[in-house]
Order: sequence, then C-alpha cells, then structure tokens
Amino acid sequence: MTGPDRESIQPVESFASMTDFHPVIGNAVKLIGYQKPTPVQKWAIPTTLAKRDLMACAQTGSGKTAAFLVPILNLMYTEGPGHSQAAVRANRRKQFPVALVLAPTRELASQIYDEARKFSYRSQVRCCVVYGGADIGSQVRELDRGCHLLVATPGRLVDVMERGRIGLDHCRFLVLDEADRMLDMGFEPQIRRIVEQDTMPQKGQRQTLMFSATFPKEIQHLARDFLQVCF
Repeated sequence: MTGPDRESIQPVESFASMTDFHPVIGNAVKLIGYQKPTPVQKWAIPTTLAKRDLMACAQTGSGKTAAFLVPILNLMYTEGPGHSQAAVRANRRKQFPVALVLAPTRELASQIYDEARKFSYRSQVRCCVVYGGADIGSQVRELDRGCHLLVATPGRLVDVMERGRIGLDHCRFLVLDEADRMLDMGFEPQIRRIVEQDTMPQKGQRQTLMFSATFPKEIQHLARDFLQVCF
C-alpha cells in the first residue's frame, strides 16, 4: 500500500459489509457467491476504493483478480467515464479506455477479461481484451464497438497503439498483474513504452496497482518509477 495515512485503511472482513458498493457490483458479488474476502482482497479493495496506489504480493489463486476488478469497476460506475467518451466521439477510429490491465500471457489476460465481464454484467461498461497469437483484425473490430476497460498483453497492446486504435490519454486506472513474470518474459521495454513514453497520465494523475509474487530489485525499481509513493 502506498500514500499517507495508511492507518486509515480498514480491511474488508466480509463482502456483505460493503454496503457502499454500486448496485452493479453488489449484485455481481451476490451472483458469484463471494462472502469472505481472501487476504489480498481484504486490503486491496479498500485501498483502491480510497484511491491509493498499491503494491501487493499475490500468488496465482489468491483472488487478486477480484481484488482489483471489484474496486476499479465500482469507481468507474460511481464516477463515470470522465473525458474518455468525448475523446472517442472526437476520434472515432480510436478508443480511450478508462482502465488498463496488463498481463503476461494470453491465458491470464483471457481469465481477467472473463472475470471483468462477470463484474460488468448488465452495466454500460464494455470490457475488451487484446493479446498476441490471435487475429488482430477481430480484436480491433471488438475495440471499435467500444472499450472502457482493456485487458492486454504488453506486446499486442503496443501493436494496437501503433495502429492508432487505442489512446491512453484518459486512463485513470493502471494494473500490472504478475509484474515479475512480465519482466521475466522480457516485457519491460514494452511496459515502459506504454506507461512512460505515450499519452498515459503521469503517476499521481492515475491510480496504479501492481501485483507480483516476488519482489526482486527489478520489480522494486518498476514500483518506484510507476507508483506515486512507495514504502
């Protein structure tokens, strides 16, 4: 967790206690059957809802996908798309997602996308996914139908951005899932291209969440560069 007054963040002990959830999220949580949060969910959900940056140690199977999707989508529902939709209307060939989730593999990206669709069920938020090893034409056609939350592998996202189909100008939420694995796979140049060299809002102007199973020096450096404050 990063930012001042960390003591003010209270863990979530049960999903039923989250009475301030937007109805779409509240209904999705009930339909999925969530009751008791996992350890990473207990802290990541209230930290994200408090609009703090976050760096968390989370293994596969720890419930980390819901730990970032639930609060991010809740904030998107309550705060609306901001200037994103106006930008889309001004440039009809390009989508301007409000949230971006980076993942190392097509399998993980697909899993996150499937979960995002569950939590956005019966809402106006449209989720999309792009990853390598699949037809980019069909992925771009899906983007053309609208994209508020984008799940992507770094290499394919750079490709789509260079084709002028995605702009990050109005991205308010950035998630790096399995950040250590992305670095192990050699994605650091693409990640830095996406976050530092394009139109992505600067740290402090966006919310950044990093999840990693390990914390080698390379991950610490990435957190230092991407998070507003890192303890």
